[in-house]
Amino acid sequence: MSVQPKRARPQRMRRTGAALAVFAFLATSAASSAAAGLFAGMEGSWRGEGSLKWSTGENERMRCTAKYEVEGDGNTLIQNLTCATDSTRLVVKSAITYKPNAGVITGSWSETGYGINGWVTGTAGVGSIQANVQSADKDFNAKVSVVTRGGEQIVKITPTNLEVTEVSVTMQRGG
Repeated sequence: MSVQPKRARPQRMRRTGAALAVFAFLATSAASSAAAGLFAGMEGSWRGEGSLKWSTGENERMRCTAKYEVEGDGNTLIQNLTCATDSTRLVVKSAITYKPNAGVITGSWSETGYGINGWVTGTAGVGSIQANVQSADKDFNAKVSVVTRGGEQIVKITPTNLEVTEVSVTMQRGG
């Protein structure tokens, strides 16, 4: 892992914002029974660490905290997420709904500091998510995989056509 000096990287920061906005998707892989609502049991605080990989080969350590609110029948999730690397801090808000009859999720997200927003679509089941995340201006697109095991979520994000090539974070309940 290379050590990054604390310097402003405006182009990278915007792209990092887009990459991390995908984390609006973190909570969509509940370990609870879909019959009780896919997000049932996810409410509360989560914390995690991971890395962000750049096309230059650089890696940055990332730290994230999240607060999840579950609404209605357990199939609607509201998330407030903050992630930080050595070069930037991002705040993401999202709302995601699971449609059990179709096995799909849909939702929206926004990164408040950089004004980036978009939507999420994909398939979901107990413990697993496969989705696409896109910005409203269509400049950002990524594949997202989320696996939940007990009180842990493993998130892998692969953006296309960006300087960020991969984002990996493991989140733990509590914090």
